[in-house]
Amino acid sequence: MTLYYNDIPLLTTLNHSESRSRRIFRQLLAAFVGSFGEKREREQRFREVMEEYGSVISGICFSYASDTDDLKDLRQDIMINIWKGLKSYRGDSSLSTWIYRVALNTCVSTVRKRSRYPSTLPLETAPDPTDESDADKRDRIETLHRLIATLSPLDKAIVTMWLDERKYEEIAEVTGISRNNVAVRINRIKLKLAEKITGSGN
Repeated sequence: MTLYYNDIPLLTTLNHSESRSRRIFRQLLAAFVGSFGEKREREQRFREVMEEYGSVISGICFSYASDTDDLKDLRQDIMINIWKGLKSYRGDSSLSTWIYRVALNTCVSTVRKRSRYPSTLPLETAPDPTDESDADKRDRIETLHRLIATLSPLDKAIVTMWLDERKYEEIAEVTGISRNNVAVRINRIKLKLAEKITGSGN
C-alpha cells in the first residue's frame, strides 16, 4: 500500500531521496578515487622524469652552483618545481624543453636572489663529472665548467643546452630568444671561452 501526503507518494519521495544521496556519495567517492589515482600517476611520471633527466638536471645545477651544498639545494628546488609543474603540464612543448625551462628558470631565479655570488665554481668540492682514471679529460672538463661559471645566467643556459646537443630551436624556445640570436650568442660564447682557455682574455 502506497502512502500519500498532499497527493505526493511518500515511498517514491523516500526512494528519490535515497537515490540522490547515493548518487552524491558515488560522486564524492569517484572524486576521491580519481584524485588518488591522479596522484599515483603523477608520482610514477615524476620517477620516470627523474630517471631520464636526472643527469641533465645535475649538469645544469653543476654550472650554476657555488659549492656542493648549493648544488644539492638547486637540485632539490628543481625537483620540487618539476613535481608541482607535472600536474599542469599538458604537452604544449616537448618534455625535454619543459624540463630545461623549469631547471634553468629555477637556477637563474636562485642566482638572482643571492646577494653575493662567486664568479667561479669550486669544483674540487663538486661531484666528479667523469671517470677519475682519465685525469686529463677530467681536468679539461673542470676547466670548462669553471669558465662557464663566469658567464651570465643566460649564456650559461645557452651553452649548457648546446653542450648537451640540444637543437637551436629548443634552446630558443627555452630561453625566449630567436634561433638566430641563439646562433650568434653561441658563437660569441665559444670565442669568449676559447680566449679564456688560451689565456688571451681576461
